[in-house]
Amino acid sequence: MDLGIYGAGGLGRELLILALQINEVEKRWNSIIFIDDDCGLPALKGRQVYPFEEVKQKYNRSILEIVVAVGEPQIRRKLRERINDKGFRLAVLIHPSVNIPGDTSLGAGTTICKNCFVSCDIAIGENVLMQPCASIGHDSQIGNDTVISSYVCVAGGCFVGHETYIGLNVPIKENIRIGNQTIVGMGSVVTRDIPGQVIAMGNPARAQRENVNHKVFNRHLPVSPAEREKTK
Repeated sequence: MDLGIYGAGGLGRELLILALQINEVEKRWNSIIFIDDDCGLPALKGRQVYPFEEVKQKYNRSILEIVVAVGEPQIRRKLRERINDKGFRLAVLIHPSVNIPGDTSLGAGTTICKNCFVSCDIAIGENVLMQPCASIGHDSQIGNDTVISSYVCVAGGCFVGHETYIGLNVPIKENIRIGNQTIVGMGSVVTRDIPGQVIAMGNPARAQRENVNHKVFNRHLPVSPAEREKTK
């Protein structure tokens, strides 16, 4: 089995590190490649970079599984649907340091990074990203394509909807509901329910405006990964 990391940006490079750490323990993949439709790189970190159209022609569906390496929830959903539509399997990546209880369910494509804590009786949807040092308490539910950033602490009995983004260092009180396609700004403190399709922030976190564009990241890096690679 081979692994394709769909996204050749910063998160893609981080997931390469995660995949290599997993491979040291599990020996799961014979090779690891990057997939990216716009980066224009022939190689990244010594790995080939292919557009998805080329991957469809080059790889048999039975030997390549793919993980999404994009932090924007709306794009995560689109890539997940594209991967599923073309018959490829979504890879589950869990750092070897993380224990998943048997009564907790993980959807296809879920990525759980180093030093995360996942408690019991949790339902995590498809293509969810838990970044390092995040925590999810018992009996909570996390929707498809949602991103839980580093140092987020989701207490027990919470519901976080699909295509939602929880920013860095956000504590969420027990039994809270956060709707679909919502962004919670970093450092916010969530002590009450937050509806869907809003941008919320503050202490306590409150909806500030509608999430009209469904975009978390509005700024571009001064130097793109392609430009950075060309300078090496």
